Amino acid sequence: MASYPVSETVRHRRTVYRFQARTLPEGLLEELLETACHVPNHKHTQPWRFAVVRGPALARLGDLRVEMQRQRSAKDGKPVGDLAALRAEVEEAAAVVYVLQSVADDDKRRQEDYASCIIVAYALQLVAWEQGVGARWNTGQLTRGKAVREFLGADEGEEIVCCLLLGYPAEVPPNWSHRPLGEITHYIE
Repeated sequence: MASYPVSETVRHRRTVYRFQARTLPEGLLEELLETACHVPNHKHTQPWRFAVVRGPALARLGDLRVEMQRQRSAKDGKPVGDLAALRAEVEEAAAVVYVLQSVADDDKRRQEDYASCIIVAYALQLVAWEQGVGARWNTGQLTRGKAVREFLGADEGEEIVCCLLLGYPAEVPPNWSHRPLGEITHYIE
């Protein structure tokens, strides 16, 4: 995968659903995380914290995901689905990076800090893509529940904003169509 200027990185970045069985080079993940932290952040609160799951812990997270799906299926009375595929989605990644937000008491500060956490997660996707590393953003089952919080060691004053599954793409999906700019832009002059 080629390295692009920022405008091209934004246009070419794709959500990756399948990863190669490859680890990230030593130090690359730390470099990506450090770079992502250079995002706009009102009042410089830096409300994010990263919980990085890699190595043998990926199998434990895969097991946790399977157990959560079993419990959800039992509760909903729906079929459990393909548990091996759910486990593989997690275990195929080179790392799963959780973005946790330190939650302020003030509503306005909480909203501004949440926006900063979203920006840091997106910046991580972009700098990863620039280095040939794909990402899949997740705000679903992998980010919810007491068991996930305990697994990550999340503090009481933290919320899980999202997680990013990272790794070298096994395949890169095609671009999807975007709404025309004229449909989503209103100029006020």
